[in-house]
Amino acid sequence: MTLAMGIVFLVLLTLTAVPTAGELVGLTCLDWSKDGRYILYVAGGEVWVGWAPEGRKPWRVSGGPGTDWARFGPGDWLVYATLEPEGYVLWRSDLEGRREPLLSQRTSILRPTVSPDGSKVAFVGDRDGQVDLYLLDLDSREVRRLTFTPGPEDTPDFSPDGRFLAFVGLWEIGSAPASWEVFVLDLQDGGVEQVTEDGHFDWAPRFSPDGEWMAFESTSRGSSDIHLIRRDGSERVAFTLDRWRDAFPCWCPLGDRIAYGSLRSGGWVILVDRIS
Repeated sequence: MTLAMGIVFLVLLTLTAVPTAGELVGLTCLDWSKDGRYILYVAGGEVWVGWAPEGRKPWRVSGGPGTDWARFGPGDWLVYATLEPEGYVLWRSDLEGRREPLLSQRTSILRPTVSPDGSKVAFVGDRDGQVDLYLLDLDSREVRRLTFTPGPEDTPDFSPDGRFLAFVGLWEIGSAPASWEVFVLDLQDGGVEQVTEDGHFDWAPRFSPDGEWMAFESTSRGSSDIHLIRRDGSERVAFTLDRWRDAFPCWCPLGDRIAYGSLRSGGWVILVDRIS
């Protein structure tokens, strides 16, 4: 992938939750399917899927309000979690909304994301009152705790080879006040590397298809923009520069475009910017 940093071409593509609406209400998540055919988003607590890249003819996948996050797996399926009367349930759903439970527990299941081979789901949980990252093996249905930290983690994302998890953590490091920063967890040896250290709100990092870059939301320049940064924390650049909140970036499978939500005066719209 070639990144000519600072040269961004705006493609005016907008998704709508219903065909007659111009903006989305309450956008909380965005994803691009691994085969490039679909765009997934969560708006108003419901999961929607439309044809990529502009999300033509979207249809509702979830059965009613009750989630704020969803992610595609490899193939035509996705995961999301809901809070039911008996507790939290992690669902696997096809694109028509037919679903099956993968995990049920009294404590939280949040921000699920699927490994590239579709064999595991990482999520945020609080089994003992402390918010940490967990890993569900879909074959054995065993859950493994990944982190043991005094501060919370959120928004995990697998690297393309499945070895690493990018996430954000609200950790107090040294004398600096805690802020949401980007980290990377090595799933083989448990090592954690800090990628950003800007003292601002950084959120929802997403690996590029080649694993060399991450896109994420950041308020480091005041307004909330999409930033790009190399896996090792170098060559950081603002990918969007506007007065709106830009959030929830996701890469197309070829790595030459990034879709993101932008909160405008009339509500959320979803745009796609090309990298060249």
